[in-house]
Amino acid sequence: MALLDFILRAGRRPLQIMGLLTVIAGLANALLVVIVNEVAQHVAVAERPDLTTALVFVLAFVAYYQANKFALLRANHIIEVLLNRLRLGVMDRLRRAELRDVDQLRRGQLYTLVSQETNYLSVTFPLLVDSFQQAILLVISLAYLLYLSPAAFLVFLICVFAGVIAYHRINERMGDTLRRLHRFQARLLDAIGDIINGSKELRLNSRKNESVFQSYRKLSRATEATLIDSGEQWTAMILLSSAVIFAMLGIVGFGFPHFVGNHGDIVFQLIPVLLFCVAPFAKIVSQSPMFVRAEVSLQGVLEIERQLGAADMLSPSDARTAAAAYRDFRTLGYSALTFTHRDATGAGTFTLGPLDLTVQRGETLFLVGGNGSGKSTTLRLMTGLYAPEAGSIRVDETPMVGRDVAGFRELFAAIFVDFHLFDRLYGLENVPAEQVNLMIEEMGLAGKVRYEGGRFSTTHLSTGQRKRLALIATLLEDRPIYVFDEWSAEQDVHFRAYFYNTVLKRLKAQGKTVIAVTHDERYWHLADRVVKLDLGRVEWQRQGSEMEAP
Repeated sequence: MALLDFILRAGRRPLQIMGLLTVIAGLANALLVVIVNEVAQHVAVAERPDLTTALVFVLAFVAYYQANKFALLRANHIIEVLLNRLRLGVMDRLRRAELRDVDQLRRGQLYTLVSQETNYLSVTFPLLVDSFQQAILLVISLAYLLYLSPAAFLVFLICVFAGVIAYHRINERMGDTLRRLHRFQARLLDAIGDIINGSKELRLNSRKNESVFQSYRKLSRATEATLIDSGEQWTAMILLSSAVIFAMLGIVGFGFPHFVGNHGDIVFQLIPVLLFCVAPFAKIVSQSPMFVRAEVSLQGVLEIERQLGAADMLSPSDARTAAAAYRDFRTLGYSALTFTHRDATGAGTFTLGPLDLTVQRGETLFLVGGNGSGKSTTLRLMTGLYAPEAGSIRVDETPMVGRDVAGFRELFAAIFVDFHLFDRLYGLENVPAEQVNLMIEEMGLAGKVRYEGGRFSTTHLSTGQRKRLALIATLLEDRPIYVFDEWSAEQDVHFRAYFYNTVLKRLKAQGKTVIAVTHDERYWHLADRVVKLDLGRVEWQRQGSEMEAP
């Protein structure tokens, strides 16, 4: 059981302390039941309960209340610590996992599991502690019932056994329903992302707009139906306990006087004890759907954790240390690199390469080619973000294999076509705000955004403006190699010229290596070398000086 294994991660001592408190609370609770029943028996024969009994009752209640309180608080602390470790662990694996593995994850599934589904785990563990207390109360109440009437004890066992069989069948169906519900909820989040991120396209095409909404509506209805199914199964579990209760009470109340002798004197005790026995049983059953959901949720999170397994990856600090060995590189060699994009079944959909290319330190290299020629994938291979299926990468004469790749990646600063703009300069927290704001002004963004309080005042800008902010952050990284994937595509004439004539020339003067994907033929003469790619293969390469200037 994944939930039990997860709880055991808390360590022996915290669980032992919590378990002891839970046992004390359960025993005190059971003692209260026995005292109340004995007092009822004395009152029934016109006897008054003595002071000692009252004192024991008060002490038992105080013990129950305090032990129960501290056990539940302890349980809450333990589960929140465990969930924090789990979330941090998943995010740590996510940031260290290979890009190809991350690309294969469904974003909606990840968001649902790490945020929403961990909430079920958060409330479930205290309920488990409470159920454990109820189990202790149930065991002692059953022992007391056996003492009063072996026949009533047998009736209880038979009814509960029948209830357990029915519960098992409902539980299996509910587990399947909850797993289906998680899939629908993840797909709903993906669909919501489509509606938000594709808002411009949807407003330009009413047919597409309607089709996307119909798809969302279908998912929403499927989710609704699945939630109704889970609610029906939950209701069946709750009603099951009521059915067991009334079956037992009916047998004892109506059947015993006719078929079981010598129960007239104690039948008024049997009914309350049966109710005391059934109460914890009913509570455990009513809470069990939460345990099922928590188990399914945890299995989903652990599956994501397994998919993101990054045991062989260097930590970021180790990667930075490893990068020091390559910072003085003279050449980057790419020999016969091949890579294949694959669908969910593993079938190849696009094969790139073999790529043979050498990049010199301080060189400004332009990669050109038609749309779909594999330029963006080539950049991911060249930067070590994708592991080639064949071929090798060398820094000077050193092959980049295994854990060396993490250090190799530290040579690059990049702006890809699908870049993400952070609202803070993560890793550059000590950069003076004045320096950043001067660069913002140079990029023509003064009045639109400022850098203050360690963050950009806004990132809600046009794509071209966001690219200029990304360029500021990238230049501040001061890496040996800069990679630009069609950076100038959304810029106006002024900033397109600024990029080629100022930014790239400035990087050249600083001795930086630049690898840029571009369609701007009028600037190709500014490169040291222009390489045309076709499906990741070098079709031709020429010196920039050979390219005609406009």
